[in-house]
Amino acid sequence: MKRFFAPIIALAMLTVGCAKEEMPNVTPEQTRTIGVVAEGDATRTYVDGETIKWHDSGEQLNIIYFADESTTRRQSATHEDYTVEDNRAMFTADFTTTDGALQYTFGAFYPYAYKSTTSTITLTSLTEQTPTADGYDPKGDILVSMEPVVTSGVPDQISFKFARMVAFAKMTLKGIGVGEKIEKVVFSSPAKPAGSVVVSVHQPATVDNAKWYNNYEDITLNMGGREATGEDTVWFTTMPTDLSGSEFTVTVTTDKQVYFKRVDLEGKSLCFERADVAVFTVKDLAIQEKPKAYKLLTDVAQLNVGDKVIISNRNNATTSAKHLSVNPYDATKIGFVSYMTVTDDLEILETSLTADVAIFTLEAGATPGTYAFKDASAGYLAGTYDDANWSSSLFYSPTLVAGASWTVELIEQGAKMGSSYNGSSVRYLNNYDNSKMNYANSRGTNNNYYIYYMDGEAGTGDAEQTTPLATPVVEATAVGNTITATWASVEGAADYTVTCGATTITVVETTATFEGLEYDKEYTVSVVANPADASVNGASEAGVATATTESNGAAAVETITLDFKGHTNASGNSVGTLYDGDITVSSSGSWRTDKTDGRDCIYIGRTTSNEIRVEAKNGKVITKITMTAPVGYVIDLKAKENDGFSTTTFASVTTLEWSGECKSRVVFTPAGSSHTNVETITIEYR
Repeated sequence: MKRFFAPIIALAMLTVGCAKEEMPNVTPEQTRTIGVVAEGDATRTYVDGETIKWHDSGEQLNIIYFADESTTRRQSATHEDYTVEDNRAMFTADFTTTDGALQYTFGAFYPYAYKSTTSTITLTSLTEQTPTADGYDPKGDILVSMEPVVTSGVPDQISFKFARMVAFAKMTLKGIGVGEKIEKVVFSSPAKPAGSVVVSVHQPATVDNAKWYNNYEDITLNMGGREATGEDTVWFTTMPTDLSGSEFTVTVTTDKQVYFKRVDLEGKSLCFERADVAVFTVKDLAIQEKPKAYKLLTDVAQLNVGDKVIISNRNNATTSAKHLSVNPYDATKIGFVSYMTVTDDLEILETSLTADVAIFTLEAGATPGTYAFKDASAGYLAGTYDDANWSSSLFYSPTLVAGASWTVELIEQGAKMGSSYNGSSVRYLNNYDNSKMNYANSRGTNNNYYIYYMDGEAGTGDAEQTTPLATPVVEATAVGNTITATWASVEGAADYTVTCGATTITVVETTATFEGLEYDKEYTVSVVANPADASVNGASEAGVATATTESNGAAAVETITLDFKGHTNASGNSVGTLYDGDITVSSSGSWRTDKTDGRDCIYIGRTTSNEIRVEAKNGKVITKITMTAPVGYVIDLKAKENDGFSTTTFASVTTLEWSGECKSRVVFTPAGSSHTNVETITIEYR
């Protein structure tokens, strides 16, 4: 401990001595506003013919500076407002002074971008650029100060000469259809013309010390729907790159076509040199068939009657986007189902859609300024509300009801669709849990939905006017739980789409039969005539009729009883099918024989792979299932009714009694951790 004592005393004495000294006057750091001049022909940021100049306003430089020999670099952005005279840009900038500093060292680069590391700076060439009508994207430029600027004391003004790091391409495209809207141009080459440059703006001979890295292959030019003239010039920037002897490809996407050209440069030269313009022409572009795609709706004005529309829960590139289905989850909710791909271009290719997607044809709504969304197989997307019982319903209607006329508004979270179900009150389509849609009093923001659209005649020019077919006149009759619809032949029809309840079929004849329906229930049958020649006729409006199935008394209750005593199978064998008729009974359990008490039964083990399944066929409805256990044993099963997805658990009972109405199947699986023995099964059905 003693060896540490003396230094501690010395430190204490030094501290006291410092305290006795007179404190100097210290001026804190201050902020000064100074003038910044970007001068010389190298400092230019737009194209005027073949000359590259500064824009008049709206750009910034990033200035990096330090005082004396400090290792701390600071940075400041110039103000956006400046003047241009003789191609010199006069900026102002704020920077922090250091009291007592003898000199300042400045460097700068353009466009402005904050850099966390300022000793060496990496500047990246844009792989996605937005050219102007007659020039390149200013954000694609890269300028750095050629030499550091050193001043004595605090300057009032500093002047930079800049060096350009990028090269320019002036590419003329010949052969794009006049009037087509150019959406994007992709320029690519194995030589990888886009990349980055690493510089130090505080080193002398900045350009000589720069290092270029070309490590991106494609440059995408977003053209924003520029109208083609047949000879279209497109500017863009690249890193210095020599494509000589290599090749490049150009792909042009318009609203009508995809154009493609691969240019072989063997024996030819094409060099993008720093701060220079490479001028070249691409002609004889081949037309590729453009895949039909639904585009993200970004302006309601893009919607027109006749457009095709789908509704998605994503507005970014993803393979997990879901779409609105034609199949309702239950009576009041329609959901998003399946998966599809939203591309980088925010499109959904027609080939990526699954069979259950709701593809709506846009029609004029029943009131001015509204739209109707009609799916050919399901009907009109519609909503209604029961004010007395406070319950809403979102459904597909065969006719254009009031709640099927929607207003469409684009908001920050996607689309907002509302309709007036009673002529005055408005409710909204609401994706409330990202899997089910409902009809609510607000749009909601937690789970969003987006509209994608396709022009009614995408890729084929202006659509010709067609005349809808005549509306079928429909009659519907019911016998028992079967409904038969008939109608007169419609001239010009190839076939008919017929819907009854949740079932839709297409028939060539003028009659359709629907069996196995619920008893004592009214059904609406709709019939749409489909044209034989779509260039002449459109589909008809739906002809509708209603019919009510007969009461339950029309079908007598029948009973099946299965007794598993006295079976001949050896113990442990898989059971399989126990009974097959209008009702099928099967089990993936096994026979069980206990020699001490003579117990014969079906044995259901603890795993969920064991089950007893009761299935209805031929339009029959299961109404009751009874199971009994052998003497001294219990049944411990869980029933799942496929029709309603309702689950009932029967735990530790000697007699299981399930009752309800099921038109498909009831499946019994283990409910607990113990096994189950079933001695008899009785099924009632009608």
